[in-house]
Amino acid sequence: MRRANSLVGLLVVVATLALLMVAFMRGNNMFGAAGTGSPRADGKGTTIPGLAMARSHDIECRSNLSQMRMKVGMVHDEDPDGGKWPATLQETNLGSDFYKCPLGGEPYKYDPGTGELKCVHPGHEKY
Repeated sequence: MRRANSLVGLLVVVATLALLMVAFMRGNNMFGAAGTGSPRADGKGTTIPGLAMARSHDIECRSNLSQMRMKVGMVHDEDPDGGKWPATLQETNLGSDFYKCPLGGEPYKYDPGTGELKCVHPGHEKY
């Protein structure tokens, strides 16, 4: 007697894999439970891959802010008139990708009087 895989066994494996894939892609709201949605303040990323993408944009925003703060400080220190802050972020000459949040697209808030730079996107206030 020969033993082999049956069609029923193959269908069970395919159905199990499909169920796991749906659970992975739908994330925490797989069965429509109350209070579902994104755990983030901005509501981005309701699936597991979406949350990972949003986290990567968070890291990019932090990096942009860090680089811009360093550049604003350099412009301030190199000013021949006694250390004035740049009037606009464009004076840093970093490029247009640095002047707005990569996740929300909002321009960064800059105070030329103090040189303070912040992101206004929900959840990025502490960056």
